[in-house]
Amino acid sequence: MTIKQRFLISYIGGILIAGFSLLAIICILFYVTTGAIPTPNTLYQTITKQRSLSPEEELAYVELRNVAKTNPDKLLSTEEELTKNIRQFEAESLGVVIRKDDHILYYSKGLVEKSLIFHFPQFDANNIETKGTIDNVGRLYRYIKYDFYFSDKTKGSILVLKKENNFLDFMTKWGIAIILVILCISVAGVLFINHLLKKTIISPLENLGRVMSEIKEGELVTTPIKTEGHTAKEVKQLTSNFEKMREALITSTEEQHNLENNRKELIASISHDLKTPITSIIGYVEGLLEGVADSPEKQEKYLRTIHTKSLALNHLIEELFLYSKLDAEAIPFHYERIDILLFLKHIVEEFQLNHNQVNIRLNANEEVPLYVSIDRMQMNRAIMNLLENSIKFKRKNESLAIILDVSEVNSTIVLRVKDNGQGIPSQQLPYVFDHFYRGEEARTTDTGGSGLGLAIVKQIVEKHHGKLQIQSELHVGTVVSIMLEKV
Repeated sequence: MTIKQRFLISYIGGILIAGFSLLAIICILFYVTTGAIPTPNTLYQTITKQRSLSPEEELAYVELRNVAKTNPDKLLSTEEELTKNIRQFEAESLGVVIRKDDHILYYSKGLVEKSLIFHFPQFDANNIETKGTIDNVGRLYRYIKYDFYFSDKTKGSILVLKKENNFLDFMTKWGIAIILVILCISVAGVLFINHLLKKTIISPLENLGRVMSEIKEGELVTTPIKTEGHTAKEVKQLTSNFEKMREALITSTEEQHNLENNRKELIASISHDLKTPITSIIGYVEGLLEGVADSPEKQEKYLRTIHTKSLALNHLIEELFLYSKLDAEAIPFHYERIDILLFLKHIVEEFQLNHNQVNIRLNANEEVPLYVSIDRMQMNRAIMNLLENSIKFKRKNESLAIILDVSEVNSTIVLRVKDNGQGIPSQQLPYVFDHFYRGEEARTTDTGGSGLGLAIVKQIVEKHHGKLQIQSELHVGTVVSIMLEKV
């Protein structure tokens, strides 16, 4: 069953339950009060008994009662004066009935004698119950009664009836029309409410279902769902959450696609970089086995080449293993608050011991300590990779100079590694931090690089929630900036 049908049934059910509940309450109250189940007749009788007499009714009743008290036989003759008074009462929408025993002596025009005899109120000499209603051929009349005795001791009664449109008359003439109007209003109200429900709830949910079907078929990028201002708050929230979910799904799919492409590129790069040194090693080993190297000098040259290629292959495997562990977040980082200047001093000293031919210096204001939160070992590896990269790409026939410059900019510690090396062409700068990128079409390993050094630096800096930037000019030098938050 649809939501629309459920709402419709609930509204109709609510109206019916409310109506029946109200009717039941009225019936219970009436039964407790009167001891009878209410009907239109009993309700009308109850109302008329409690209603006060109009001046016309009271005047006619008093006059006829006085006649019945003083000279009841006068009612038998219906003298001209009495008849004139009765006609005057009837002209004011009143009815008059005179009874003697079981015979009706007089009744006003419009009344039916047989019905009057059948429904006439019981005789009450004490006149305790003087007011009530009487049924005359299905029509209810309000009456006031006075019982008395004629001179011959026979029972006599006079009724003064109010000629008015009662409930049954009204319902007989207008009941069907009123019921039809009420039904039309009810149907119109239900249709209006149903229209509002469709506009504010059903249609937005249908649009949401349509977009879900499109997503199911693989159409993630579809027209965004628009919600009107009158849309239900819950539906707006649902639509908003769905749009966020779809955006996240699109982003996730794009990331998955990129990861898949990176995985394919990584496999291709690994295959290439492993195949090249292995092919060289196999070639030189076969040369030794086949006797191509027929002199001790050639054999030594072949063996040194095999050794160099093996070291390069081993270095590549180590870098690749480190890169994969960083990418999989398998390496734990232990952060500690340290003075970056003291940390860099140790790195400079260690680097100079192994590369005394390189001119390296630290440029910073040592009077002001600058604290950062880093993992000593991993950040040491990142900076060392930058320094070794400078050595690999230094200019020929010119000594290499490296400057480590440290400064503070808006609560950020900026470490710049500057060199006077070969530099990098501007078109290659956006790709230098990609894995296995060397900027060389032939992808040679003459420099001894694996193509993973800068990619590892990027991963380590990002694990420290830092940023990495590079500036370079061909044949001038390169500046790599590491930005870390000051603590």
